[in-house]
Amino acid sequence: MVVETVGYNPRGMNVYDVLHYYGNCLTSGGPGYKNDDFLARIENMDHVENRDEPEVFAGTPFIRVREEDLPADAPPGTDLVDVFRTLVPEHRELLLATEAEVRRRIPGDLPRLLQLDEWHQPDLFEVPPSGAEVYRQLAEVLVTSDPRQYRPSEPPNTHWTNWPESGSL
Repeated sequence: MVVETVGYNPRGMNVYDVLHYYGNCLTSGGPGYKNDDFLARIENMDHVENRDEPEVFAGTPFIRVREEDLPADAPPGTDLVDVFRTLVPEHRELLLATEAEVRRRIPGDLPRLLQLDEWHQPDLFEVPPSGAEVYRQLAEVLVTSDPRQYRPSEPPNTHWTNWPESGSL
């Protein structure tokens, strides 16, 4: 299983796509993530972030991701997290891992069983994973190798607007 998370990390001074690996056939490293599983996405961060005001947009006309210049559609002084969120609707695939990046630590011939881009994430402080529909169904998919076992009845809530304080201290 590969879990992918993309987010702005002010301490790391970049937007990172982090790949978390779990399973019994990993080709390198143990479960979870290694340093190489943090994929920095913004190539011109030194021009994007205001040098005098950390975590604030400097006003550069573009943000470079994977050698593509994406229009920076925000005024100078905007919080960087808000600037980076504007990239997602149109440029999501540039921020997410490529097939080659995903498969770095799993066998190349391992078939893709199921891919979720959204789901109902419970508040794990209130509901343990064993009590959550999504995790019970994913466990059944893995045990049976049958993706039809994933039949969610709860609406997805993984869009960042449902978790606006996620990742903040």
